[in-house]
Amino acid sequence: MLARTGISIATTTLLLLSSASAFAVDAEAFAERLKAVAQKQNMSLTFDSAEADGDNVVLKGVSGAKADEKGKVAEITFENVSGSTADGWDVKRIAFPDFDETQDGVRTRISGIVIEGMELVGTAVTDVPAAMTFSDFYFEGAKIGSVDVEKDGKTVFSLADASIGNEIGDDGTFTAELDLGNFTADLTTGEDAEATKAVQEVGYGTLSGTIAGSAIWNPTSGLLKLDPFDIDVKDAGSLSFTYGISGYTPAFIESLQQLQQQMAANPDNQQASGMAVMGLISQLYLNSAEITFVDDSLTGKLLDYYAGKNGQTREQLIQGLTGMLPVFLSYLQNPEFQKDVTDAVTAYLNDPKSFSISIDPANPVPATQLIGAAMGAPQTLPSVLSLTVSAND
Repeated sequence: MLARTGISIATTTLLLLSSASAFAVDAEAFAERLKAVAQKQNMSLTFDSAEADGDNVVLKGVSGAKADEKGKVAEITFENVSGSTADGWDVKRIAFPDFDETQDGVRTRISGIVIEGMELVGTAVTDVPAAMTFSDFYFEGAKIGSVDVEKDGKTVFSLADASIGNEIGDDGTFTAELDLGNFTADLTTGEDAEATKAVQEVGYGTLSGTIAGSAIWNPTSGLLKLDPFDIDVKDAGSLSFTYGISGYTPAFIESLQQLQQQMAANPDNQQASGMAVMGLISQLYLNSAEITFVDDSLTGKLLDYYAGKNGQTREQLIQGLTGMLPVFLSYLQNPEFQKDVTDAVTAYLNDPKSFSISIDPANPVPATQLIGAAMGAPQTLPSVLSLTVSAND
């Protein structure tokens, strides 16, 4: 009976172990596919070992291109990994270990780095969303809890609660939402004593604010829009930038990647590379663009600072600046545009509220046409681009 019991226990144990092995993720296969996808992005990924822990994959001794032993990440765990190299891999979550390194008196600490919903395209999959074809890679979201940079024991930069969210719609359109959270920068620790003194006198020894943006890309049409990208600095002002370009298709991106590889392999053949670059640029079109600055005391502080340095009043400084504008703009040989710019700048400097530069042509403008106009007939650019300048709208 003891013999039969021993055989039964051994058999059961063997079956359990075999079952666990059958359902455990293939760590080596996943790691090799991850390395191949990284290589497609011109990145070199290496690791000392890949181990399976149930549905998790643990990579140990991970490093990127040209990283030495010191630069290796001891361990990264990919949670709830499923799939295969042929069909594609899905990873629910990746939590990176905190980073803390000091070099040349500068200490950098990064914590709370997480990537969620990562996908690696399978080698045998044919119905891949166009937004993933050139990268074989996608993730739904990423977060950084905090970034702190210290110099000689003093915090010179900090960032908190940064995140990015991605989504691919049913029609293949790719959208991204970027939020770099709250940042603070100490400008009094620079090596340029004069610049440090200047920022303190203006009143910006420390800057704090937020950065956020939203982008949308339609791979089918090649339309890429950034709308908007906002930088908001407390007690200074906010800068908003938007643009739209077309022709940015997966085929264009693939050609660009191939060109980059060719240029890296043959850096001496600059003439051929230049012609190839122009060939790629000819596929792009500018649809629209706008940049707007909304003042929150920055302009007044700068005017007062430079007026004081020159021994002038603010009004005298403004008169001098606006008086020079016609000279600077005369090379355009476009009196109407010259007047519009002068009027807008004058209105803004006398009453700083907002200043905008807008490009809104009736039809998308080929990039090569813009380059040609800028080089051969700059006076035509305002009309080609439907360029307008306005203040305090």
